[in-house]
Amino acid sequence: MRPDRPQQYPQLETYSADAVTLYLNPELEVNVQDLVALPTLLKGLPGRSTRQQGRVTSWQWRPEWYGGAGLRVRQYAHGGALGKLWGTLFAGDGRMRSELRVALHAYRSAVPTARPVAIRVEKASGPLVRAYYISENLTDTMNLLDLCRAGLAGDLSPTRRHHLAEAIAEAIAAMHQAGILHADLNLQNLLARTGGGEPDVFIIDFDKAELKQTLSDSERMSNLLRLDRSVLKWPASRRLVSISDRLRVLRTYKEKLEVKRKGSQDGVRQRE
Repeated sequence: MRPDRPQQYPQLETYSADAVTLYLNPELEVNVQDLVALPTLLKGLPGRSTRQQGRVTSWQWRPEWYGGAGLRVRQYAHGGALGKLWGTLFAGDGRMRSELRVALHAYRSAVPTARPVAIRVEKASGPLVRAYYISENLTDTMNLLDLCRAGLAGDLSPTRRHHLAEAIAEAIAAMHQAGILHADLNLQNLLARTGGGEPDVFIIDFDKAELKQTLSDSERMSNLLRLDRSVLKWPASRRLVSISDRLRVLRTYKEKLEVKRKGSQDGVRQRE
């Protein structure tokens, strides 16, 4: 197959009420009334800014109808200069639907990520919309940049640093083997759970990600180099992440990918 041939995107369920449209994970039962009323329900909940500084765009939400660790809600917002002009307004919902489908494919393919639940899209004016992405909350996790800023990465023993690098490589290899090219693979989009046992790493934020049958070597390397550049971008990560750590991720990624490729080839042979 040609490496750039796209995969078929997973199907979504749809629910509409007036100006609001919900795109839903078909494997889950949700309270659509609560999702329609989501902006009102988020008022008063503690949140934090993500792409747009000074604007709260991320919340933890624990509705009664969804058990476990609850949900994480992220409002789509432009960053940089576009943030000042457009804020949370977007032209159409194609970008949001694509993210939900890629995330659903990732979760089904055993890529370590948050389980996607839904997106909520509301018409604002003409073709402009505002949207929210809803996923399961990943408890006891911290993104790798915050881990560095808190100085926690420096507190890890050499053995646990080694295991963390392996977990990062394993997660990225799983994503690439599933045919997903991440659009912004950086320290903030990798969540680590480092307390007790071996560390777990989760990949989040599939906004603008691409789903393909197979990734080329150059596409895989572009993701890895983008992650490596993000290590050098911030003082905290430059100080705490060593060259050995960075090389270990690259070396382990290659090893993990070969194992996954061999497993896929063996599976094909067995079916034949």
